[in-house]
Amino acid sequence: GGGRQDVGRGGRGGRGFPGRGDFGGRNGGRGRGRGVRPEPTPLWDASVKWHFDEPGHKPVEGTDEVKQKGMNKRRAREYHIAGREGHRAPSAETAAARAALELRRFKMVKRLRHLLALKCGELGLSGVPLLVFERWLARAMLDGPSAVPTPMLPTVDAGGGLGKDLKRAGVEDLAVAAAAATELAAASKELGKKLTAVASAGDSDEEEDDKETAKTQAETDAAATVVADDAGPLLALKLNDGKPYMTISKAHAGKLRALYCRHSLGGAPLPPDGTPENKAFLASMFALLARYEAMAGAGYQAALGETAFDVLKLKLGVGCEAFASPLNCRYGRFCSAFPDVDTPFGSLGSFFTFKPTRGSFEMNPPFVPETLLAAAQHAERLLDAAQEVDDKLSFVVVVPVWKDTQMWDFLENSKHKQGDTMVVKATEHGFCDGAQHCRPPNERHRVSSYDTGVFFLQTTKGAARWRVTDEIREELRVAMKDAVGSAKTVKDLEKRYRGKPEQKGKPEHGGKPREAVANEEKKAEKPKMRIERIERRDDAPSAGDDGNGDDAGDEGGEKKKRRRRRKKEDE
Repeated sequence: GGGRQDVGRGGRGGRGFPGRGDFGGRNGGRGRGRGVRPEPTPLWDASVKWHFDEPGHKPVEGTDEVKQKGMNKRRAREYHIAGREGHRAPSAETAAARAALELRRFKMVKRLRHLLALKCGELGLSGVPLLVFERWLARAMLDGPSAVPTPMLPTVDAGGGLGKDLKRAGVEDLAVAAAAATELAAASKELGKKLTAVASAGDSDEEEDDKETAKTQAETDAAATVVADDAGPLLALKLNDGKPYMTISKAHAGKLRALYCRHSLGGAPLPPDGTPENKAFLASMFALLARYEAMAGAGYQAALGETAFDVLKLKLGVGCEAFASPLNCRYGRFCSAFPDVDTPFGSLGSFFTFKPTRGSFEMNPPFVPETLLAAAQHAERLLDAAQEVDDKLSFVVVVPVWKDTQMWDFLENSKHKQGDTMVVKATEHGFCDGAQHCRPPNERHRVSSYDTGVFFLQTTKGAARWRVTDEIREELRVAMKDAVGSAKTVKDLEKRYRGKPEQKGKPEHGGKPREAVANEEKKAEKPKMRIERIERRDDAPSAGDDGNGDDAGDEGGEKKKRRRRRKKEDE
């Protein structure tokens, strides 16, 4: 148990990963899928290949009709040529340094969350309010790099939102809550300085010892290696054989590999294990997982289910998401919050800097009032610009039914709104969970926490091209119900993943037979047990280690003991 996972050759389907066509062939066999457009899978739709203007693109000559007709092919050709020539793929050293940095960032964010928990305790709160850190970060990110100079570490309480969230959670005095928020922002700023201290130590006005330290650290980071250990249905990625691990399902790892091959390698297959290109991929995947593990907030990163996306693609031509990540995206191109780690996998950057003039998009921003409003305003500006040049642009906007917010009023009064707002009850639909990449396939979906509103915003030509009918609305409503998941209510979901205590008078285990509950718990613990087994193996003394005065014969005894423990666990 716990052997190293060979990532194989990307396009041909290495062991444990699917190939490029369909699911890649049985047991990771040849699956190139040449000539036939791949069918959508539960995780993503590889058949959608939209391309947008990249820096350095030459203008297309001819009439508007000729320009439109050949634009996507020209973009695709130039995009893949740049990838094949290595203009976008990070080098192994660059990717390794990024992975090492993200591991340090992960630890800094964990420290900041701990400080937040301590502060909540000082304020008399029973715990950290749900998603309070994620909302604090999202508001700060709207203020730009000055508010978040180091990704994930906000240095301001933008709009006093954190203080207000703390007061809403139970702090009686807003001034006390605001002061606590200011202290946390200052602590976050100091953590950010520590994270960037190594890089800044190389500046000309620093001491020679600091420069040497920075040089040594940079060399160490560039030489870092990421390996992927087999942990049953999961892969456990670790940097320099150390902890913590970053886990991801094998299916999602295959998706990331396919995205990486498409966008960083220009469609070429991933070279075998041990090559610089393969090392760069593993390091890039580790950096990505570390960033989103630090973000946490599974509900905060939820997305529409695949059935709903298929309806939007087939009926309304949707082929790009305004808010997504490589882990939850449905299509190969998307906008995301962290381009520094997402770009190797196809990110177009932040939606707030994205300026398309044509196309059909799905927009499901994080459920933070300020972010929702900013996204609606940016979409409105894009629609106004497209309308001025008489082009086709469409947005399907998915938001919570928060009728007392500025966002809701803004969308309701948009001059580009088509028809009535579609409202879906919370119990009648769900989303793909933000933590789907490390959950079993049958637990990818979650019931919605709120009623959801769907707005259709289109230019005149966009409305003519992608007409929103009552039949399409109903088809979308039915499709959204497919993502409810096995937990039918939010209360059930919280009990399952947050360990809510059972109420008095309720039958223990929800009325299930004790044996059935024990079997379910044992099944759920298997991936965790495998990862713990890997940790024990890595922590055990290696052959020839005589640090405790043991001879080589004792190593064999230790191996037997570990094998007996593994056998007992599997039983």
